Amino acid sequence: MNVPSPAPCHVNVAGVGKQSVWGLRIIAGTQLSLWHYSKNSSIAKTANQNIVAQLLLVGFRFSLLARVTVDLTTSRLYDPHTSPWALIFHSDFELSGHLRPEQKRAVEAVLDSRDLAVNVRGAAGTGKTATLREIDRGLREAGHEVLAVAPTRSAVDELEKVGFRDAMTVSRLLEAQEPQGALRGRVLIVDEAGMVSGRQMQSLLHLAEDQGARIVFSGDTRQIPSVEALDALRILERESGLKSVSLTEVQRQTNSFYREAVKTMRHSPEQGFAQLEKLGAIREVSIFDRGQIVAELHREFRAEGRDTLVVAGTHAEISQLTDAIRQDRKEHGELGVGHSFDRFVSLQWTRAQKEELSNYQEGQILQFHRDTKLAKRHESMEVVRIGPESLVARKGTGEEVNISPKQTRAFSVYERQPIEVAPGDSLMLTANRRGAELRATNGELVKVSSVDGGAIRLEDGRTVPANYHEFTHGYAVTAHRSQGKTVDTVIISADSMKNELFYVAASRGRSEIAVVTSDREQLRESVGVSTVRQSAIELTRKQLSAHDPEKGHHVDLMTGVNRQAGQQIGEQHSSVPTHTPEPEKTPHVGAEHDLGGPSLGLGL
Repeated sequence: MNVPSPAPCHVNVAGVGKQSVWGLRIIAGTQLSLWHYSKNSSIAKTANQNIVAQLLLVGFRFSLLARVTVDLTTSRLYDPHTSPWALIFHSDFELSGHLRPEQKRAVEAVLDSRDLAVNVRGAAGTGKTATLREIDRGLREAGHEVLAVAPTRSAVDELEKVGFRDAMTVSRLLEAQEPQGALRGRVLIVDEAGMVSGRQMQSLLHLAEDQGARIVFSGDTRQIPSVEALDALRILERESGLKSVSLTEVQRQTNSFYREAVKTMRHSPEQGFAQLEKLGAIREVSIFDRGQIVAELHREFRAEGRDTLVVAGTHAEISQLTDAIRQDRKEHGELGVGHSFDRFVSLQWTRAQKEELSNYQEGQILQFHRDTKLAKRHESMEVVRIGPESLVARKGTGEEVNISPKQTRAFSVYERQPIEVAPGDSLMLTANRRGAELRATNGELVKVSSVDGGAIRLEDGRTVPANYHEFTHGYAVTAHRSQGKTVDTVIISADSMKNELFYVAASRGRSEIAVVTSDREQLRESVGVSTVRQSAIELTRKQLSAHDPEKGHHVDLMTGVNRQAGQQIGEQHSSVPTHTPEPEKTPHVGAEHDLGGPSLGLGL
């Protein structure tokens, strides 16, 4: 691991309170403890653990600045009320009467926070988006510019719908110089922050620090985390002391029994599952009948005018359920005459895989996502030959071109699959597109109104262009795909689904839920298993406890380091008097505890 040794932090502490002195100690001590940990831990040997250490180093600088702000590079001490970080409270700001008391408290806590970063934690369906919109209004009325980002294009679309006009994806912010420069002095809102990976979170924190920006996270670590390594938001909450204000009152479910089951499932999956059983939502059927049962439920709910989504545990089951639902719809005259189309299925190759010519096969599709001398953006080619030093691909015009491994950054690799599309079908778009001919979002569910002359026309008036092949049927999706969606009724079909996945799937519905399984006990058992990935510090704590339980227990759960050792190291590297008594411990902000203690100070 290549974590640089931190410079000693010498500061003048004249006039600084005891609480602030302790904060200085912990900042210096924590920086050195994490550096020592990263150099010596038998666990922290990979690039991912390096990210954990770096993430926490900058995370500490953000979270411990509520009472004192220290520039660890220049060793200057700032007064949080007069520093460039401080915002000014806007006493004339009136909260919207449409907010619930819980939401108002969350908005006030964020706008009055002095931390450089604060988190709005909310269970599924608690009104996080409405709360963010009010925070945005308060900041803008006080004269502060706001930029909102989210990890996925679909989440960005939701932000745009509620008024965040300049919202963008996290990846775009981290890749483009222009929005990075515009971030200076702004407040950065990060929605769906629980899905931000460790590497992206580290980059976001460094960027905000460099640009003098404050951060408001909005996320839920109880839902599905990022696909990439590290559960960054959870690590920051547990190990860096990031303060969170919680929204706990679920509003999405209109059925009180359903709502209570979803709320219970968040903390006790087994009890939540039992409540769904008591509600009559769990149906155990033969595995051979499951597809037909789901199809019949789907038809019954639609006949009542309910928007319905099916969530399944595997892609194989999604395919089987889709076939069953479409066949049922055909038999009941709900689908028109089907037409065959080609759909492109991404192979999800890495750059290294794309550079290895032996991986390619004839018939594969190269889809360009940027303009090049060989092809325009969104243009596709078919691989016809694989040479020793290049690929030979054929354009739609019939022209053949040579493509070298150096050009692999410009395209993605797909395989072609046939798909039948009929009027009345539900489709899911699987690629983002922002063009004059089509605006599409990955994961968007649409309905087909007609199929004429090879053109797919949608009920919302859009037409799918001939060069857009990234779509599939939209009747059943994975739990990952369901996150962020809200429907009238949700049907879960699975024999096994882990805690966070089941919670996300079960919380999508407003009025009703149906769970169809062929093994009730296996599903119950799997729902009790978490997908949470432990960080290096958590694993180190376990290792310490295994060898020395007393030492392991002394590792602070908020900082991830030994509190006593951190203070001793801090004393050696600062001018803080060694006789300063330890302050009262800051109360742990639990999953469902409102933010307490002194003002946090985003300070509007």
